[in-house]
Amino acid sequence: MQEILRALDALDLDGAVALFAPDASLTTAFGDAAEGRDRVRDVLGGFLGELRATHHEITTEWHPEAEVWIAEMSATYELTDYSRRGPYQRAIILRVGDAGIVEMRIYGAHELRLPEAGRQYAEVRAAGGWLPTL
Repeated sequence: MQEILRALDALDLDGAVALFAPDASLTTAFGDAAEGRDRVRDVLGGFLGELRATHHEITTEWHPEAEVWIAEMSATYELTDYSRRGPYQRAIILRVGDAGIVEMRIYGAHELRLPEAGRQYAEVRAAGGWLPTL
């Protein structure tokens, strides 16, 4: 299922969303949750809208079952203001069905400090700027 990462790295929202089943769920590293393809489009669109470029490099992957893909990766980002973020360590778990991705969960190796917990993750900015969530 590396196709989803290729679509995201190409900033191809339509291509990424087309890989999801109509009833798919998505959870980002910072807790954004989406149920259904339209909401997945909204979350991914918000993420990609902040970027000029992104690159995911898979370091390890597993297929414990035919419909499950687990991968560890390094993610780097270039934001619309040309600033660079990362590399951040990520883990992704995908479950795939006949209609496409039915569940995608992304986990990050860096977390916010506890005082930031009350803010929406989309609004969180660290010392270097916005923290990418995917």
